[in-house]
Formats: sequence, structure tokens, C-alpha cells
Amino acid sequence: MRAIAFVPPTDQITIGLDANYAPLQSVDKDGLPHGYDIDFTRELMKRMGIKYYYVPNLWNKVATSVLNGDTDLAMMVYSSYRKDTIYYSRPIFRLYYQVVYRKSDYKTFDFRNLKGKTFAFLNSRHISELVEREGGTCVKVNDLDQSFRELANGRYDAIICYRYQAKYFIEHYGLESLAREEISLQPREYCYVGHNKELIDAISLEIAKMDSEGLVDKIYGSEIKEGVSHHGVPMWIWYLSVIIILALISLYIFTLYRSRRKLQFTNAMLETNYNILEMSHMELEQTNHQLIEATARAEESSKMKTHFIQQISHEIRTPLNILSGFTQILTTPDLELGEDEKKQIANDIVTNTERITGLVNKMLELSDANSRNVIDRTDKVSPNKIASEAIAKSMIADNPSLTFDLEIQPEVEKILLKTNMQAAVRALTLLLDNARKFSAKSADQHVKLHIEALTSSVQFAIEDNGIGVPAKEAEHIFDEFVQLDAYYEGTGIGLTVARSMARRMGGDIQLDTDFNPGARFVMTLPR
Repeated sequence: MRAIAFVPPTDQITIGLDANYAPLQSVDKDGLPHGYDIDFTRELMKRMGIKYYYVPNLWNKVATSVLNGDTDLAMMVYSSYRKDTIYYSRPIFRLYYQVVYRKSDYKTFDFRNLKGKTFAFLNSRHISELVEREGGTCVKVNDLDQSFRELANGRYDAIICYRYQAKYFIEHYGLESLAREEISLQPREYCYVGHNKELIDAISLEIAKMDSEGLVDKIYGSEIKEGVSHHGVPMWIWYLSVIIILALISLYIFTLYRSRRKLQFTNAMLETNYNILEMSHMELEQTNHQLIEATARAEESSKMKTHFIQQISHEIRTPLNILSGFTQILTTPDLELGEDEKKQIANDIVTNTERITGLVNKMLELSDANSRNVIDRTDKVSPNKIASEAIAKSMIADNPSLTFDLEIQPEVEKILLKTNMQAAVRALTLLLDNARKFSAKSADQHVKLHIEALTSSVQFAIEDNGIGVPAKEAEHIFDEFVQLDAYYEGTGIGLTVARSMARRMGGDIQLDTDFNPGARFVMTLPR
């Protein structure tokens, strides 16, 4: 029977992302995903032709979401307890365990006597069974980042985690008081997991191809995939070495192959030392590469700071100069003004005061947008209500020089979204403000809001007939303070704030690069 080719889904799939699981996956202060898993998933999805977006959250919520089928895909450790309720892909690599403890408490960690000791670890049934069987106390945590610092401060006797986690957190925080060593727990397999068997099977086939091409090793490298420890030899290796030496001595006494055995053993040791030196060289090269990247990020941050100061100075100086001029007029002795002039001055003072206030509010929103906190979705509201409030706040329909159209798909009338009303209205308001601003220079100003119901989301599409955005700038325009045309006023933070709010509610905002002329921004919110 001929195999049926996998057909990628036409819509985007959702991928659960642990916002605090460095170095595999995490979310930085700008709300952007980073880590080895992010790089690997990007290459995998590109090869398979699948569109996707991340849904960041804390790990327990990510796991619950994918197990319940609310999220299409996530990366998890294989569990025999869940294999009948969800599908696992071919393993990407294996994970090996280590125990981490304070050097001042133990020279080596004795697993034969765990009674009275407290162990912290991410939720794992077979670790719980091991510790409880030996009389230890289990503390299940959700944040290894914090737990390593708590271990250094004396809260636990030890932490049980994977090799790469132990190495990463000790080096990342400079916890030189901690030591780590291997433990003889069965290694775990790291896989993609989801409810779509066809998708998981296709992912397994693609992982096999990437592994044969060396891409798995290239992306994850020895630090993650192999997790070799350089902090001392585990005790079981010492015991094994003693047994080997005793066996060699016996062969030396009772056989005629003493010299040959001894030479083989020496060669094996030389090869091991060579491999260790080679891996140390690789670590040094990686460290140098990280230093180069850190320097580049620091230079980029400095340029961004200078640009920001220039933008804010320009945006605040104009309304302040206007307010200062009107103040001088109103305080000039014996100057008589007509009622129309007084009314115009009052209107200009209010307008420029609101402009400064709006700028301050945007900066506060930008500070919140840089956080990675998930926005709670506790409101049940119709898409029509979100649109009507955003239109009212932006006052786009009241602009006499602009034509504004609102199109709502009939099915939308029946939908209630579980979302955050205030954040959804604010994000849509910012998009309408952006469309109005960039349509202002057109001879025939026109903005349209189209609302449509999709299978798992509601789509708000805002179209304008302004200057448009080049396709190559489709992601760059969402960065902070980016303005493609200095001819238009603004700070360049509206789109940044809007996308951050949408993504922290489980949705997204994208630029439709096929729309022309003008620009079309599409905001999706989950149903």
C-alpha cells in the first residue's frame, strides 16, 4: 500500500510555550520566545510548511492546555501513564538525571540514606516513588530558576533535575557552593506531544530526517543533547572502574594476554582524555560566541536608548511649546481677546494636554507590554461590543474627512469571547488609531473594520489606504519605537503594545503582506 503524504493544515496551529524554562524555552522581557526548542521548532515547521504561533504560559498551564486539547502542540517528556490518551512523536533526544547539593553538606551524595532529607524537583512520578520509598520528603516545584537559589540558601537538601538544567543554573547564577553528580534513574525521552495523530506521525518522520542530516546535533549541541558533566566522576563509574581493574589483574595473572590487555586499556584512557579535551575546546568556542552576541546586544540597546530619547523629546516638545505660547498670550497684560479666539485657545490647550497625557499612558502600557505576564481572560463579551467600544474610544467614525466602514459576519453575532474586555478594546483602539494616522495623507481617506468568525478564533481585520508597509518590514514594525516614515508623528510604540496585549491573551496580531495598496492588520482572539 502506498503511503499517503501529509498535508499541512491551512490555518495556524498553536504551540504551548513555557515562559520560564531556560535554556530550552523561555520568554524575554520583550515578550519574544528564546531557546533551543524555539530554534528547533522554527526549522521543523519551516520544513513541514506549517504556520504556527506560540501561546506562552507557566508550565503547569501549558501541560494542562495541550493534554486537554486546547493547544495543538507542546514539547514534553514521554510518560507511560499518558501514552493511551495523547500521541508522542519520535524522541528528539534523551534526558539524564543528576542530583544537585551543597558542597558543604556532602562530599558525594549518598542515595542509600534519604530518610529525613528534602528533595525539590519538577513534577515526576518515578522521582516521587524513589524518594518516598527511601523515606525522603518530596517538594514539587514549578520554577527551577528560583529553586536553585533556594537550595543555595539552605531550603532543601538537594534538587533532582536533568543534566543540562543543573549545569545551566549553576553557571548562570554563579552558584559555586553547589555540586552535581549522576544518579542511576532511567533516562527520559523528549518529544512533541498532541492529539492530532497525523500531525505527530509527520513530525516523527521529519525528526528522523533532521537527525540523519545532523540538524538535531547542530541545533541542540552537546550541552543539551548529550549533557556531559564536567563536575567530577559519579561514584558508580568509580565502582565500575575498580571492577574492571580487578578483572584486568586476574587476566594478567592467569592468561598470556597481559600486555595486550594493558595496551588496550591505555589506549581507551587516552581516547577518553582526547574526547574530554575536544569537548572543552567546543565549550570555549561556544562561550566566545555568546560573548560576541552579548556585545552586539549591548550596542543595539545603546542605539535604541538614543533613538527613544530623540523620539520622546520630539513628541513632548511640540505640545509643550504650544502650551507655553498660549500661557504667554493669556498672561500678557492689557491684551484683549475675542470670544472665538479664547474658545480656540482653550480647545488647543485641552488637545495638547491630552496629547501629553496619552503619551505618558502609552509609556506605562509599553512597560507592561515588556513583561511576560499572561493577561487573565475572565470576561465573556461579544466581538461587537469590543468593536463598538474601540470605535468610540478612537473616535474614528466621527472624523468628517475620513470614510469608515464596519463589516460584521452574521455568525459573529452569536459568539461570546472569553477574554479580557479592557485589553481587547485597547489593542483594537491602537490599531484603529494607526490606520487613521496613516490614511490622513491620502486624498480619499478610507478605513474599514471587518469582523469574521473562524473555527477557533475571531478575526478583526483593519484596512487602510495609507502608505502601506513593505513585506520585508512585516515583523520589524512591531518592534519598539520603529517608524518607517518620519513624516508621520508618533512614538512607534502603538503596534508593540497592541501585539503584546493580543499575544498575552492567547491571540496575535499580524500584517497581511498580500494586501495592497495600503495596509491590513489582522488581530485574532481565541474563542
